[in-house]
Amino acid sequence: MTIDEFSNSFDTLLNSYALISNFGEETSKQTITLDEYEKSVLLTKAQEEIVLSLYNSKNPYGEAFEGTEELRRYLSNLITEKSLKPITNISGTPLGLESKSKFFTLPEDLWFITLESVVIDNSKCDAETIMKVYPVKQDEYQAIRDNPFRGANDRRALRLDLSEGNVEIICKYMIAIYYIRYIKKVPPIILEDLPNDLTIEGKSEASDCILHEALHQKILDRAVQLALQSRGYNINK
Repeated sequence: MTIDEFSNSFDTLLNSYALISNFGEETSKQTITLDEYEKSVLLTKAQEEIVLSLYNSKNPYGEAFEGTEELRRYLSNLITEKSLKPITNISGTPLGLESKSKFFTLPEDLWFITLESVVIDNSKCDAETIMKVYPVKQDEYQAIRDNPFRGANDRRALRLDLSEGNVEIICKYMIAIYYIRYIKKVPPIILEDLPNDLTIEGKSEASDCILHEALHQKILDRAVQLALQSRGYNINK
């Protein structure tokens, strides 16, 4: 759908739930009117809910991301990749749990990492050029550190998540590049340029939904549900 189609379909679907007030009722669904900013907020919220449900398997399919070809296509427009270089420690203070630890700043638009590896600096070792990276919890690192199968070894590096979007990669060898493929944060749906310094997730210019066309109706349906719920209506009655 285009943003015009989203806007018009939103109004049409919202009005389709209109009911004539029964005796003693103060209002009806027909009195609900939303401006383009309000509709944009609800569409963006609905879009995020659907993306998260498709990723974590909390959806009618009961399948997580890449569980089926259908789910792969749904989120394919959100897949991107980056090759990151280590952060320079300008303070000169030793950081990290290991001497060969390297730190990287993740992209701001990153939501979920789906694939990760490191490229080894071959000038300083004879290891394979590319090594898999496995995330580990902060409180379990010391327990697995010296484990030859779970700790950092000739075939695997470990990732520890830090604050402010930084990660620590622990590897037996010196790291040149940290490669990630990830699901990026879905951009908001904004039906028209927003006035008076209004923004949605820091953006104010009109923008289309970039997700697969097959998800557009699902987003619209959920946004209308959110609109009705915000007014205290239960559409299941």
